[in-house]
Amino acid sequence: MEKKVERKENLEVVVSIACNGDEWKKYTKKEFNKAASKVTVKGFRPGHVPADMVKARVNMAQVLNEALFNAVNDGFATTVNEEKLNVYTQPKLEVSKISEEGFEATVTFALAPEVTLGQYKELGIKAKAVRVLEKDVKAYIDNLKAQHAVMQVKDGEAKLGDYVIIDFVGYVDGTPFEGGDAKGYELELGSNSFIPGFEDALVGIKAGEKRSIDLTFPENYVEKLKGKPATFDVTCSDVKEKVTPKLTKEFIEELGLEGVTDEETLKAYCKEQISKRKEQENKNAQLDEIISTAINNATVVVPNAIVEEEANAMLDQMLKQMKENGLTYQDYVSINGGDEKALEEQRKAEALKNIKASLVVNKIMLSEGLGVTQQMLDAQYQSIADQYKMTLEDVKKALEPNKNEFLRQLSNKVFTEFMLAHN
Repeated sequence: MEKKVERKENLEVVVSIACNGDEWKKYTKKEFNKAASKVTVKGFRPGHVPADMVKARVNMAQVLNEALFNAVNDGFATTVNEEKLNVYTQPKLEVSKISEEGFEATVTFALAPEVTLGQYKELGIKAKAVRVLEKDVKAYIDNLKAQHAVMQVKDGEAKLGDYVIIDFVGYVDGTPFEGGDAKGYELELGSNSFIPGFEDALVGIKAGEKRSIDLTFPENYVEKLKGKPATFDVTCSDVKEKVTPKLTKEFIEELGLEGVTDEETLKAYCKEQISKRKEQENKNAQLDEIISTAINNATVVVPNAIVEEEANAMLDQMLKQMKENGLTYQDYVSINGGDEKALEEQRKAEALKNIKASLVVNKIMLSEGLGVTQQMLDAQYQSIADQYKMTLEDVKKALEPNKNEFLRQLSNKVFTEFMLAHN
């Protein structure tokens, strides 16, 4: 048997296997005898059927395929052992020639990804200093007021920022289309919840007023509607506006914030909350930069087959979500610009990025001996038990179905704490 190993780019390996002559005859004879033993002809005892009658009843194509399977398995296993190849992906067989005289075939697969770490400690990346400006405090207070705003029915015309309660029916070519109607729908004008032009066309509408709106669906819309002209018949039942409270002593007291009694203490409280939030944001940004730098400093070689597999898994997950929302693959393509090739390349780029990140993180954890110990796990269980007033056994039982995800989160925590401590 002839075997040849060809190493290509990105850890792809092609093993060429050819077999003929007496060696191939041994494989085919073995499979032929297996098939022949099962041949039955009326009037002859099993095993005593004349050879010419046996041969006429044996499926030689099947014999050759079985012989090929066994020969390739033997040749491939020998090659992998001799060359010490770490087969990482499912081998793919391609047969270029097969007959009773011999066969030629190739087996293609990829080796395990290779990761060489660069610098990942003492990177000199610090968290940015926290600064809280007066406009930040004002925005925080405005948000508190907005959270306590009340909706009131208003007389007169609707303006941007107002809410309209509408019934509507959409028509394409004079026929109502699926998903194009609703009753009692509350729409904020200016929220861009509907297709371009719809909300603008309702500015100025009053309660009890009816309007007919002619629009064209954008090109990056679902397949069955993109680019088509449509008419919407809209009836407005109410116009509402948000009324935000004024910053009075009564309002401040109603907030029920500890230690907050007036505008001055409210501003101090807001400044403290903003400071805590920004400190966490800056810490998160620092961690992201540290990890990104560690990944960029590493040299990672990922086989194309692994990238394609991950990209396909991403597509399958996305299509599953779209199907749940009543959308198709063509809708996905249309909504995202209509260029299937560009979308495929984007998925592959994202898949490669995710794979590299995962490989580098795992390599660092392995190099540093990081992981979730039983002691850590027990401490986390106990912490949850104390927090929710549960027994330790009840916590373990409740988390058992999602234990792998729980362990993954703990592992991430161990990793991030290590990276921050060493940078």
